[in-house]
Amino acid sequence: MEEKVIGEEKQAIQYPSAEFVQQACFEDYYRLIDTYDKIYEKVNVTLAFCGIILLVILGSVNYTYVADISRTQSNLELFSLFILLLCSVASAVCIIWAVIQLLLLMRSKTLPVFDSIDIRNEEIYRWNPDAAAVWLIDKYTIAITGLRTAIAEKQKRYDSAVTKIMVALLLYSIVLIIEKGI
Repeated sequence: MEEKVIGEEKQAIQYPSAEFVQQACFEDYYRLIDTYDKIYEKVNVTLAFCGIILLVILGSVNYTYVADISRTQSNLELFSLFILLLCSVASAVCIIWAVIQLLLLMRSKTLPVFDSIDIRNEEIYRWNPDAAAVWLIDKYTIAITGLRTAIAEKQKRYDSAVTKIMVALLLYSIVLIIEKGI
């Protein structure tokens, strides 16, 4: 009995522009789903790039510099070997950390999405189009809010991993410059 009163109230309220707004919500929802999927694509490409960089960095790190530090007699050479070792290790740590972050981003997460099964409620079919559109707007906006939060979080983590990759590349560049100078 109570549900029938709610349905009649929804039919009594008129929102003539609700159908247009509902279409905008629908488009926004699918745009956000597409954005979320594109983040996964970026993570995949970046992860492949990191794999190559990781192999190069780890393959070129020369840990015999630790033994060379004890044999050096010049303070300048000692300083350059120390910087070389520090940059090599820091570069390897940064790239490994970025790879771990990217792998964690690949895990799937439960997203708040529009549940189309809710539409199979026969009561909704009795409502006028404006009331049904308002109902859909409500469902879409709830899902959109959750999607935006998930996208912002995933993008922030991706940006953090990319920053670590850039730092690793800069440190590795310093290693190459110092090696060419020694």
